[in-house]
Amino acid sequence: MEKLRIGKTAPGSRRNPVAAASILRKGGAHEKSKTSARAAIRRQLRREAADWQRPHD
Repeated sequence: MEKLRIGKTAPGSRRNPVAAASILRKGGAHEKSKTSARAAIRRQLRREAADWQRPHD
């Protein structure tokens, strides 16, 4: 019997097609997380509030 290497399957064995799909869920477009988007909105709000409170001469 031939030794199996890491990451290899035995000839004739089948992989679980449902389990194999888990790696595919990691894919997709790179985008900002919802947390960073909320933080950006808070920073913008604070900046606008500071501009609004500043006395206009």
